[in-house]
Amino acid sequence: MMPINWLMIFLMCLTCLIIIMILMNSLMINYKLKNNSYKIKNNKMIEWKWLW
Repeated sequence: MMPINWLMIFLMCLTCLIIIMILMNSLMINYKLKNNSYKIKNNKMIEWKWLW
């Protein structure tokens, strides 16, 4: 019973991480499309690279 529970927890964590990654990527794309300022884009990209 225990291994199955651990597997379920692990899969749930993985799916949550994947969803978060997709959301972050979509936010980045939206941000790039909305903002035309080059400097702001660069700052955000540096922040995201640091986070990843």
